[in-house]
Amino acid sequence: MAPPPTPDVPTIACPASQSVPSIDGQAVAVSYAPMVSGGAAPVAIACTPPSGARFAIGSTPVSCTATDALQRTASCAFSVTVQAPPRVSATTFTAFGDSITEGLAIMRFIPRFIPNPPGSYPAELQSLLSARYTAQPIVVYDEGVGGETMPDGMNRLRPVLIAERPDALLLLEGVNDLNGGGAAAIPTVVNGLRAMVREGRSRVATVFVATLLPQRPGGFRAYAPALIQPTNDQIRAMASAEGAVLVDLYGAFIGDLGTLLGDDGLHPNAAGKLKIAEAFFDAIRTRLEIPSAASVTTSR
Repeated sequence: MAPPPTPDVPTIACPASQSVPSIDGQAVAVSYAPMVSGGAAPVAIACTPPSGARFAIGSTPVSCTATDALQRTASCAFSVTVQAPPRVSATTFTAFGDSITEGLAIMRFIPRFIPNPPGSYPAELQSLLSARYTAQPIVVYDEGVGGETMPDGMNRLRPVLIAERPDALLLLEGVNDLNGGGAAAIPTVVNGLRAMVREGRSRVATVFVATLLPQRPGGFRAYAPALIQPTNDQIRAMASAEGAVLVDLYGAFIGDLGTLLGDDGLHPNAAGKLKIAEAFFDAIRTRLEIPSAASVTTSR
């Protein structure tokens, strides 16, 4: 009887190189399974690092070898890249302003040790930042005070910054001055914001200043809709001159007032608060997100 034919030499096919995210910046367990065909049974597969091992941030080469019963081998290789979570250079933010920042009319009766009670754009912003910068603790303080005018805000800002020591300041202030003082209040708003920007820049790394929200004509608290755009023109120029980061909330709202403002034509509704948070989030990400380091190859 003729001897059985010798099986073909084994072949092995590795999976494609893969990239996986690390949520917390730590090593990640990665599993994989090369495909083997041919060879004299049994065929053993060994990979270095083995499937299920924890891979550090960066790119790690993986080699796999199939060895059959006749000690014939076949090898393949691929890489596993673990991506570090995004990081941001500021983790503590003070959102400063009037009732549009405060978010709830009853906010002033809530103890201030609650950093950003629900019902405010700062609370929405913290959620957005925390969801992206998962390896860093994020705090967004809500320092909005309903009904505040610019002189009161200027007096209040320094003690707030001293107490909270934020990495960045978010400014949205001035509409109450326009509503109460008309066109004569435009210089008060712009000069007050300029003073706040300078105070902020003397104590924090970055100051963001927002344009005022548009008002919907006919709203029972929309007292100065025609003054918003000319005031914002001056706010834009001031922010550029003072080195502040401009956040154009007016531009984000102007085409969709019916769904972003409440019945009073002045205050944002829930969708509007989220829109404000998204605008600040985009500005923070653009200005303060740390560029990802080039991938490195690790060895084991």
